[in-house]
Amino acid sequence: MPRQEDTTEELQRRKARFVRALGRSTEKVLHELEADDRRPATMNRFLDVLRRAFLSGEEVDGPALHPGQKVIGTYCIMAPEEFIYAAGAVPIRLCGGSYEAALAGDDLVPRDICPVVRASAGLTSFGLLPIYRRFDAVIVPTTCDGKRKLGEALSDFLPVWMLEVPHIKETERSRIEWLEQIYAVKRNIEKLTCRKINRKTLREAIGRIARAQYQARRLHELRSADPIVVLGQHAMLALNAYAYDTVDEWAGAMTRFNDELEQRRRQGRSVADKRAPRVLLAGSPVVFPNWKLPMLIEEMGGVVVIDETCMADRLLYDPVGVSEGSMTEMIRGIAARLIMPCTCPSFSPNEDRMYRLRQLVEKFRVDGVIYHVLKGCMIYDFEVARVERMMKEAGVPLLRVETDYNPEDVEQLRTRIEAFLEMTGAKKSEARCESNEILCGN
Repeated sequence: MPRQEDTTEELQRRKARFVRALGRSTEKVLHELEADDRRPATMNRFLDVLRRAFLSGEEVDGPALHPGQKVIGTYCIMAPEEFIYAAGAVPIRLCGGSYEAALAGDDLVPRDICPVVRASAGLTSFGLLPIYRRFDAVIVPTTCDGKRKLGEALSDFLPVWMLEVPHIKETERSRIEWLEQIYAVKRNIEKLTCRKINRKTLREAIGRIARAQYQARRLHELRSADPIVVLGQHAMLALNAYAYDTVDEWAGAMTRFNDELEQRRRQGRSVADKRAPRVLLAGSPVVFPNWKLPMLIEEMGGVVVIDETCMADRLLYDPVGVSEGSMTEMIRGIAARLIMPCTCPSFSPNEDRMYRLRQLVEKFRVDGVIYHVLKGCMIYDFEVARVERMMKEAGVPLLRVETDYNPEDVEQLRTRIEAFLEMTGAKKSEARCESNEILCGN
């Protein structure tokens, strides 16, 4: 929370400093992305979405909000966006990725907590972006202790609906309690919007999101193509842009993006050297504008062929499974979609995540795993040892990288990532030589 001893004038000066610094750092990342001639031309649409949200002061992209239309923020992929669209409101995905916003959040939450929570708190308490001053309510799923306490802290600024996520999802009791939580959120949304969610509007909302999910899965398949048709930093940015876009606009832009990648595939165009180490980026979310890790990996000669982060590949991967069109069936389908296929490490036991990682390594022919741990993110860090053992059995090296949003550790990260990629690349070349029965160096 802004310090109590600060006067209104002092608060405004602090806010102005944070806003200027946030603008400079965001513009730097966008400029570097725009200067990369390997990016698809259709990526410009996603760059524009983020520029408008972070630099131009626009509230939301796509069709303008009509007077009285509600905006509901969501702090996790486990929030049911289908209900929000069905009630005529607009959802905006909220996970702070800004170093400056994290500094602003230090007055509201502990400094040792993860930067996603700190940045989210700073963006809300200071209203650093216009959209953060537009929310009518926010949904905060309790996927970790930081998110749980974040909801409490944000309640000083706007209505907060806590969504209690079961951490053991396989039991019947957990499913019943989760369904009760989903119905409670539905009632809150209906009360806020003064609109009853009916069978027709919910079916339409599921269909709208399904179109976006189809394009997200299409991108997932294109990322596995040989030759490599898109860099990981570009694919992940296109997915991150969903947070500040409306579902129909984003689905249309992603269709064009995928069409361009499909054309590259047919033409045999590659954006990376065939010898480049193929990297799986796992672990804590990579949230715009904190783009240093995917950029460094690909600057150092690797290529992020796939990720398993909740702000990129996992963002829209799983569709709602509905065999009937009744309200009960659709709501149950939404509830199941949100947690049953989810591989978030907040669940225990979490064999689904281990299976998913093995599947990604095999499907995307991964040469090495870079495991991203945000400082203070206990649930992802807790699983590193287990993932590393699994990768060792598969013959895939793993590098644990602990960082936060502070740009000052870039050179240290560069050194470690470069060494890891050199080792991984050498191992890949050796394996290729052996498979081709070529005597290298003789």
